[in-house]
Amino acid sequence: MRVLVTGAGGFVGRRLVSALLNEPALTRSGGSAEQIGELILTDRSDTGLSAFATDPRVRIEVGDFCKAEFRRVLFARRIDSIFHLAATLTTDAEADFAGGLQVNLLGVIDLLEDCRSGGHRPRFIFPSSIAAFGGPLPERVDDKISQTPQTSYGTAKAVAELLINDYSRHGFVDGRVLRLPVVLLRPGSPDPSVSDRVAAIVREPLHGVDVICPLMPETKIPVASVRCIAAALIKLHEVPADRFGHTRAMNLPSLTVTVAEMVETLAGFDYPGPRGKISWERNDQLQAIVDGWPNAFVSDEASRLGIRSDASFSEILRAYVEDELRPAG
Repeated sequence: MRVLVTGAGGFVGRRLVSALLNEPALTRSGGSAEQIGELILTDRSDTGLSAFATDPRVRIEVGDFCKAEFRRVLFARRIDSIFHLAATLTTDAEADFAGGLQVNLLGVIDLLEDCRSGGHRPRFIFPSSIAAFGGPLPERVDDKISQTPQTSYGTAKAVAELLINDYSRHGFVDGRVLRLPVVLLRPGSPDPSVSDRVAAIVREPLHGVDVICPLMPETKIPVASVRCIAAALIKLHEVPADRFGHTRAMNLPSLTVTVAEMVETLAGFDYPGPRGKISWERNDQLQAIVDGWPNAFVSDEASRLGIRSDASFSEILRAYVEDELRPAG
């Protein structure tokens, strides 16, 4: 069985690759379970991919999936499953509309067209985003809420969802879409996004760095760990096609936590080493952005399929320490 992961060097991509390499088998579109014979990892650079190079099942291809000649290399042999994680994130897509459109939407169309022309009907797993929703939202957002995205990134995700549904309806791919909430805890970024500012509230103290919390303690945020996301994407891959209804897209059920609960959990978290201090200074602009997010991100369909949220915020902290801090030490 041949599996392709785009954006494999990213934060979610690396965790997904690790999880895939530990899977005894995956299910092909025809229903048979097979071991992964080749795992093709692609990104624009090999940063983050070299750790997987020693596994004989891994093939690393560095390039731009938006370029037809590079995709011809990827699709030179039959691909059974695709996890398409490559994306330009919100701030970059807002700053560079054409570049964001190329990567986040036109590139998806190109991949889907390659699947259609190949005629093999691969499983096509696509992480969408909470950003596919927008505008005035209820506190609890489920799969039935109308999508009115307010960013170019969210718009591209919403359109891609519709296309994957349609390509699946025609039998060109066996598509599955999972909308992700705020992903915690990402490693630090030199150009922090809003979600990174949220992560920094507890991430920086774990590195012994003092931090100013810009949000009110009672602020509620729907979150998921990267471990939870990787497991959910694989779980979604394994769902039999006949279990889906009128849509292949659903929310990832998420843990809702207040900022105060995040800080309290960190205070009681057992981790050696110096702990940075947290002070409070509200940032009205940041608070307004986060207040526009839903308080709860749920999906009856995902829950029915056995896709679950993290059990607790301490579980998210533990995953970050084990995956990001201890290996570095």
